[in-house]
Amino acid sequence: MSQLILYFIFLVFASIFLLKITNSILKYFNFYSNPTTRGLHDTPITTSGGIYFIFYLILLFFVLDKNLFEKPFIEIFILMIVAIIFGVLDDKNNFRRVYKLLFQIFIGLTFIFLLNFELFENLFPLIKIDFVYLFLNIFFIVAFLNFINFIDGSDGNLILFIFFIIICLITKLFLNFSIEKYIYLIYLFPFLISFYFSNINKNIFLGDSGSIFFSIFLILNLELFIKEGIIFISDILIISSYFVTDMIITFFLRAYHYGFNSFKAHRDHAYQNFCYINKNHKKLSLYMSIYNFIYLFPLYLIYLNEILSFLTTMFFSLIPPILFVIKYSPLIKKNNEKLPEEKL
Repeated sequence: MSQLILYFIFLVFASIFLLKITNSILKYFNFYSNPTTRGLHDTPITTSGGIYFIFYLILLFFVLDKNLFEKPFIEIFILMIVAIIFGVLDDKNNFRRVYKLLFQIFIGLTFIFLLNFELFENLFPLIKIDFVYLFLNIFFIVAFLNFINFIDGSDGNLILFIFFIIICLITKLFLNFSIEKYIYLIYLFPFLISFYFSNINKNIFLGDSGSIFFSIFLILNLELFIKEGIIFISDILIISSYFVTDMIITFFLRAYHYGFNSFKAHRDHAYQNFCYINKNHKKLSLYMSIYNFIYLFPLYLIYLNEILSFLTTMFFSLIPPILFVIKYSPLIKKNNEKLPEEKL
């Protein structure tokens, strides 16, 4: 244990150093996110910070055996490198949505045919129809890639969410299994910590390279932990309660307001509007930290100890997100008010 702590401390300082190198390289090659009407920043900021997590993959190459997520490490490494490169190019050139969709489908097919991705086979083994499984798995992967991209709409938001997910996973592993098999989760912490503080201080953005990387990372963890019976749909819904709430409410509100145009790029999510109104990403990060770590995490522990049922836990976990979305969604307005999008 003492060796692990020393190794962790070393990784913290090493990750800070590597992040500074990454930021300098990105600045040298002019990877900047410039202010836009949809954006929540008013000065150019370094983007494509997701490339920094290549160092995490390199670390895993040296400290793990030949497998990760019970799959060949080299195949995962190549897939993630390709995904990060596409994200970097997208950050630089801002690809059309059709190209992004085609790449997401490519990722889905790669998961299924190269990595033997079988999430829905594990969730619903009674279906036994290959075509249905193929459709559901691809649809899920594409939807999840967009879901993670939606979370990455405010400084530190996605990193904080990843941090919270991993803490919940490690907690459940300690309660049910040995953490040693999943030590790669702990190795990610130093990289998350260093990037979070740089991100929240507007020094660097994850960009599409980062959101795609974490999408793939979470999908692989999700399949593994569901397959091994470590987590269930109930765990996922509780842990991601805020973002599921925001996404669902915003989807129906946009469908009501915009009809067929509701799928265009926007910043109608409550957390985005909160940042727009307050001109402060750190305040949102503080509120999300309080909700996740002080409110939701103890609630989740109570659920794991079977003190509360799933439905009761979900009820209490959804109350704060619903109230927040109702208060800050720009689409919930009085009849004589204009949407923020119309004011820009």
